[in-house]
Amino acid sequence: MIKKILPIGALAIAFAGSAWAQDAASLLNKANQMNYEEIETAKLAHDKAGDNQALLTYADTIKGDHEANEESVSALSRQKSVKLEGTDTTKVDKSPMRDLKGGAFNEAYLADQVQGHQEALREFEAARGQFKGDPDMELYVQQTIPVLKAHLMMAENLKKHISEASTENPANNKSTTGGMGSSARND
Repeated sequence: MIKKILPIGALAIAFAGSAWAQDAASLLNKANQMNYEEIETAKLAHDKAGDNQALLTYADTIKGDHEANEESVSALSRQKSVKLEGTDTTKVDKSPMRDLKGGAFNEAYLADQVQGHQEALREFEAARGQFKGDPDMELYVQQTIPVLKAHLMMAENLKKHISEASTENPANNKSTTGGMGSSARND
């Protein structure tokens, strides 16, 4: 009887290992894409955000944290023999944010940050507990969730602050003309 259980048990473990490997590959590839998009849009924020120091500091934090996360993704992909699929540049390259400046960019960037971090957080929270047999992946998921939550909270707070600042004092949220103001335009 033991001889029958062992092969079935071994098969179940092999199948579970295969499922973990597929889940790990999927999550690591999604994280790789997410990191690329966050790093690139943070760079874009530096070019387009005007002189909004809070937003520039936020973009620096996002860039640094996602670069660190990308190092983890790369290390885990090597360790797990997961081939990363590369990144799709379309979302960043064709983003309507590229055509915006100042306040209009800031609002669009923060709306994108809130939406993107909500999606990433859902993805990672769904992955929580999927890797119980893989402590490295489980640790990666557990360590990434609080960072994503912090990014989301920062983006929501900044979005609220920028929205309030633009109604109280429009000078705090630079115009879409790159700071020249509407009086410098000939309409």
